[in-house]
Amino acid sequence: MLRFFIITAEIIVLVLILRSPFVQYLFEDIQHSVSDWFISMSTLPEQRALSGLRNDILQQLKPLKPYQQNYVEQITVSTDNVKRFYATYCEKDDINPNFSGTKRAQLCHTIMQSSLMRKPQ
Repeated sequence: MLRFFIITAEIIVLVLILRSPFVQYLFEDIQHSVSDWFISMSTLPEQRALSGLRNDILQQLKPLKPYQQNYVEQITVSTDNVKRFYATYCEKDDINPNFSGTKRAQLCHTIMQSSLMRKPQ
């Protein structure tokens, strides 16, 4: 009988501790950290492909002016930005204030050759 009361008291104390604001904050913090880790792991291949594309562009279009380098950084932030740029300035042949002529043609060719533009099979 004494064992039952001790186990019941331990369970009640455990429930009270787990429901305390500090423990809830700690669990929430752990959940956010693990969630952020999973998100970064799931986007790692995309980020590597974007980084590779950015490096390819910067190598093939040397020398670039600082505003052009910043523009390449903005383009290669996400796959959606790359695809939007390609659709607007490469497929529709819209005027781009940062790249024109052969540099734009090289940029479009580099983007087209990247793994980001390949359709999933």
